[in-house]
Amino acid sequence: MKKYIFFVACMILVSGSICWFIHLSNKGEIEILTKKNEVQKKKIEQLNIRDEGGALKNKKFFEAFFNYNDIDKRYEDIKKLTTNKGYDYAFPSRTDQKHTVSIKSELLSLESYSKKIDDSHELYLNVVELATTANSVTSNQILIVQTTLKKVNYEWMVDEVHVKGNG
Repeated sequence: MKKYIFFVACMILVSGSICWFIHLSNKGEIEILTKKNEVQKKKIEQLNIRDEGGALKNKKFFEAFFNYNDIDKRYEDIKKLTTNKGYDYAFPSRTDQKHTVSIKSELLSLESYSKKIDDSHELYLNVVELATTANSVTSNQILIVQTTLKKVNYEWMVDEVHVKGNG
């Protein structure tokens, strides 16, 4: 009987030890898998941003182009979102002199329609409503603007800007 109790106690101790080691190893594996899962989620988010990147970059461009209080700062903001060609299209008559006129612009609404040209080019037709204030006089405008975005080093950049009309 003592041998039987000793044998059962040893079996319970061995079983408990095995369960404990399995638990610890599973806990470590779960932590490793959780970290890998977080890395994969970040990669998926980056890929989703790249897939929608043209639309997002187009929107950021119009927000920077039409929401400003300082014309000179506007140039800097737009330069980050465009190719050199796109920058020239956006500001064909720009000057390096500091501006003394106080102009404020606000983007009121933006509707964009896109057409994929190929894997590295997208065309957007944008209906833009904006309010511009100069010398305390505000005027509202509706413009139809075509933008072409180009993928440069895996990043979408505005490559062309054409005002097609006003509404």
